[in-house]
Amino acid sequence: MKTAWSVEFTRILITLLSTILFGLVSEQWTLSVVIHSSLYIGWNVYQLRTFERWIRNGAPASSAPNASGIWELIVQHIHRTQKANKDRKKRLSKLAGHYHAVMSALPDATIVLNDNLEVEWANKTSQQILGVDPNRDTGHKLTNIVRDTHLQDLLERKNGKDELEMVSPIDPLKTLALTRIQYGKEKTLVTARDISQRIALQKLRKAFISNASHELRTPLTVISGYLEMLDIDDDLPSSMKRIVKNAHLQAVRMDKILDDLLVLSKLEEKGYSEDSGDTVDVPALLNRLVSDFQKTKAKEGHKLELVVQKDLLVKVVEAEFYSLCQNLLSNAVKYSPQGSLIKVCWSLNDTGNACLKVIDNGEGIAPENISRITERFYRANVNRIRKVGGTGLGLSIVKHILENYGGYLDIQSELSVGSTFTACFPRNRIEKT
Repeated sequence: MKTAWSVEFTRILITLLSTILFGLVSEQWTLSVVIHSSLYIGWNVYQLRTFERWIRNGAPASSAPNASGIWELIVQHIHRTQKANKDRKKRLSKLAGHYHAVMSALPDATIVLNDNLEVEWANKTSQQILGVDPNRDTGHKLTNIVRDTHLQDLLERKNGKDELEMVSPIDPLKTLALTRIQYGKEKTLVTARDISQRIALQKLRKAFISNASHELRTPLTVISGYLEMLDIDDDLPSSMKRIVKNAHLQAVRMDKILDDLLVLSKLEEKGYSEDSGDTVDVPALLNRLVSDFQKTKAKEGHKLELVVQKDLLVKVVEAEFYSLCQNLLSNAVKYSPQGSLIKVCWSLNDTGNACLKVIDNGEGIAPENISRITERFYRANVNRIRKVGGTGLGLSIVKHILENYGGYLDIQSELSVGSTFTACFPRNRIEKT
């Protein structure tokens, strides 16, 4: 760079010296300045014209202008930039090829849509399970290729769930799980996964639970009846009284487990619904529930405090909402010491959701168990469960009820301090008086 500028400065210096010398000899200073300035400017204009032609032709290295000074430096910069661009293009091309290879090899159908929901790119799996041909359908709207009203709603709505289950347009025996992901500027990524096997296993499990529950209920009722008869028999030896009583309690508990399993099966079969249910007077329901608990659990001495927002109602199935409240309150009573305070709150939270909050000062839950506490039959404390009983399905029922209404369950707990269970329903379920 210094050499090129040195050449240019030398050229300017020579021009100035020549102008001065010519002026001294001829005493025609104006003419001397005009002639030498014209020569210098003309030479640069010629170089500029040559340089413009070279750029217009794509700046090939083989026909670069043969210049010196600053023009040579500019040509060198362009060569370096061209080389850097070529290297970057090679890297990007290799990366794009690798990306397309990875996307094409994905077992899930993957489709990229533009802001008009037109197909920009699709992998081979898309053709196999959705019927979207990467070559034929590029530039066409996905909703014109896969004609399904639920898919159209999924793609066009800005808010709400970004997932959808639908029957494959290619094979009616296949069930697909579609996911919509917004990215970049007005870009949409749609993925579809074949979940037919999972659906079949779920149906098999539901059928097994339903059949097993019904088949077990009759013999269990008979056993429970005989145990109850033995329990009230005055001729039964005192040594057998305790054994028979414990056996009867376990039979009753098993009957309750069968009931809860059937409830869970129905909730899973029902699934998510946006508008099911009727308006429920939650304050009245909670007053009734707390009153019933105070009567039935009076011997345990728990103090129940109820704080409700009286004008806050929700649209749900009343029996399911009652079951949710009952399970949360029953858990708080089971895992809190006698005489402790349990607080039940019903109000709007900071995000505008209607939330039922049950606060206790019981034994609490270890942090590693909180994420799994809503699993079926999960036991955070096996020894404690044997004392308090329970089916191990209550929180799982609560979770499924909330999910069916688009809500969620939040659990905050600390060992030896207590727990707070918050069941929240979305704003579209709220109705005020």
